[in-house]
Amino acid sequence: MLALNLLRLLAPVRTPRFGPPKRSFSIYSSLLHEQRRPARVVLTDQGAPKTTPASLLAITGLGQHTAQPWPVFWSHHHNARLVSPSLALLDEKKHICREAVYGDMCLEDDPAWRYWSLPKPIHLAGNWTSLVSRWTPNPGVPLFSHWVLDALPRLALLKEFPADTQILVPAALAGYQKETLKLLGLLERIRYTPEPHVIVENYYFSAPTAMISCYSPYGVNWLRSAFLPVADKSYQGPKRFIIQRKGKARGIQNEAEVNAYFQKLGWAIIDTETLTFAQEIELFANAEAFAGVLGSGFTNGIWSRPGCKVITFVADTWVDSWVEWICDVNRLEYHWQIFPSDHAMMMMVDLGEVKKLLVKAGLL
Repeated sequence: MLALNLLRLLAPVRTPRFGPPKRSFSIYSSLLHEQRRPARVVLTDQGAPKTTPASLLAITGLGQHTAQPWPVFWSHHHNARLVSPSLALLDEKKHICREAVYGDMCLEDDPAWRYWSLPKPIHLAGNWTSLVSRWTPNPGVPLFSHWVLDALPRLALLKEFPADTQILVPAALAGYQKETLKLLGLLERIRYTPEPHVIVENYYFSAPTAMISCYSPYGVNWLRSAFLPVADKSYQGPKRFIIQRKGKARGIQNEAEVNAYFQKLGWAIIDTETLTFAQEIELFANAEAFAGVLGSGFTNGIWSRPGCKVITFVADTWVDSWVEWICDVNRLEYHWQIFPSDHAMMMMVDLGEVKKLLVKAGLL
């Protein structure tokens, strides 16, 4: 890090390919003080959920309920330079855009702040926006929750851009990710983008509208409005079910015992990875209750109706709280319990504690 910071200091501004960014800048701040480019601030603050000291949001200490204000805006940039696997915006002064790297709290960990050198850029003519970021980088396939919460909501402002605006996406997408874009009628407008250095003729920067680690009602509400109408109405799933995690860390050591207990209560065991995205939407939109190990499948609470009951089993070696803020936005009834786990985050679930959760939720 010391050597990188020394290079940051010594590398000349006029050679953007050599050495990391000099410092950062805020598009949002510039828009508030003087608006010299086409842009619009849609929302300045998304508020905060109600919490108590007993809330998982408070217990984790991650501050997911306090990361406000989280503005929603877009801005136009001519001959924009996008750099690193996160394709963050770099200006002519060799300053990196703070909003493109999810703010000061994430700046120093973003690859756009830490690169040593860049290859020659590719040039893209026309109008473009991007879904690539640190959390959905151009190498590899983005993870489910990051794709749904960090990437897709950036399309909420697409209607304000020119009609021929194309979309930069990571170099590889999973089948369900392609399906999400097809459901939005956008699959033919994407460009798989493995390059870490791109110059775009007309770049419409859509600031991260939502983030898994930040209370983001605007993003959740947009996702609901965009995707609930295209749910697969022909799919009929169970009303109460366990989300299964196959062959993964953060699982349950006594999974067979837990599954048998719920099956005796009439609950189904669902592997969401066997469903299409449109079927997942329909499943969770009609659920009365769902439970399981805290994991990406619970992001589907975005589609659930107010009053749906959500129960998560949380490993004491990995405590996160994004599900709680989603439940707050959608007015879902959230219950959770932390269980002891090993180095692989495999937990031992106490059925006595599970019964208490079900009783508390009115499900027994």
